[in-house]
Amino acid sequence: MIRRIVLALAVAQASAKVFFEETFDKDIGKRWTVSEWKDADSTGKWVHTPGEWFVESAKKEAHGMQASEDMKFHSISAPLDKKASTTDGTLVVQFTVKHEKKDYAFCGGGYIKLLPGKVDAKAFGGDTPYSIMFGPDLCGYDVSRIHLIFEHNGENLLKEDEIKLDYADKDEFTHLYTLVLEKDGSYEVFLDQDSKAQGNIVDGWAFPDKEIKDPEVSKPEDWVDTKKIPDPEAVKPDGYDDIPAEIPDPEAEQPEDWDAEEDGEWEPPMIDNPDYK
Repeated sequence: MIRRIVLALAVAQASAKVFFEETFDKDIGKRWTVSEWKDADSTGKWVHTPGEWFVESAKKEAHGMQASEDMKFHSISAPLDKKASTTDGTLVVQFTVKHEKKDYAFCGGGYIKLLPGKVDAKAFGGDTPYSIMFGPDLCGYDVSRIHLIFEHNGENLLKEDEIKLDYADKDEFTHLYTLVLEKDGSYEVFLDQDSKAQGNIVDGWAFPDKEIKDPEVSKPEDWVDTKKIPDPEAVKPDGYDDIPAEIPDPEAEQPEDWDAEEDGEWEPPMIDNPDYK
């Protein structure tokens, strides 16, 4: 169940421009459009509810938008009040989710998508292009992560290493998910205000490199690929050819039980000559 959604652009330390805010204090509201991309039998209902359990004194604040039916598709969308862009300042996406019916066999996501431009809300579904997808993805004991996917040139880019959730994070309580995306591409992901991942999107996703090789530049004709060459100033030392690569080991001694008649004349073993270069 999604209980609170905020999309804002921080333009200074003490101010922010809010592009979208939903608290579900009254009901789901007319701003939200339920998608019809699946047939009626496959489409689940969205309900305005505080859930099966809540704090009685905060019942109004506990209300949210709930996907109420298992094994059905739930798709709903609402337009932003204003166009949002990361080129103007720090973009903040924040919302709360409660998986109150979660058990060991539970599989489900609680993520939201930021859609680019105008979208046919009635046809909004799994194949609808989006700019950012963000939120928890849970399934049994094996899958426990926060999805953060960016669209680039028609391709959805998943994070190369997952934003892992701890086992203790996979419970039935309400959790606050926050994405902070800076103008320079740096980002940080929070769960309940604790940092879970940070860095720059060019390092964690398959975005193009900031710099590429100049396609107009070609290798000069006199370019030399050989990394090392003989030193043209070097001169062979006098007597160099007379220095052997190996010499008898001066510390070797003939074994006491050596029998010259049976074993032949003893010769010391050879070792590398330290004077040989």
